[in-house]
Amino acid sequence: MFTSTKTILKLFSTTALIRASGILKNTKNVNELIDTASKEIHSGKKKIQSIQSDLTVLLVMLKAWVKGDYNEVPCMTLLLSTAALIYFVNPFDAVPDVVPALGLLDDATVIGFVMASIRQDIQNFRARKYYYPEEQNQLPA
Repeated sequence: MFTSTKTILKLFSTTALIRASGILKNTKNVNELIDTASKEIHSGKKKIQSIQSDLTVLLVMLKAWVKGDYNEVPCMTLLLSTAALIYFVNPFDAVPDVVPALGLLDDATVIGFVMASIRQDIQNFRARKYYYPEEQNQLPA
């Protein structure tokens, strides 16, 4: 049941990116996605430490953008970040999350791809310290 990285990224690009473009048109939808992803991260069901810290950064950056506190996010970064969260919360992606261990590897692949693609924008976001007091301890260095 091995799914290649190429297959995972193809599924990501054909489904999550298309959905992300629609979600980004409405801040209410973005907030709902942020809430859903945040609950998934903190539920303990999906437990891969490295993607938890990356997802937290994406959540905080999107939240700052939605609130209008941080508008320096390029459109492609918004699109990739939103698509990564969509892929993360979808339990029926390339490898269903119900498959022990393997079900999270495709999520980690997508998150890793997105974080590598937007690394400079994440560094810029962290440098400006646009995060909220309740997330101060959650935002990785």
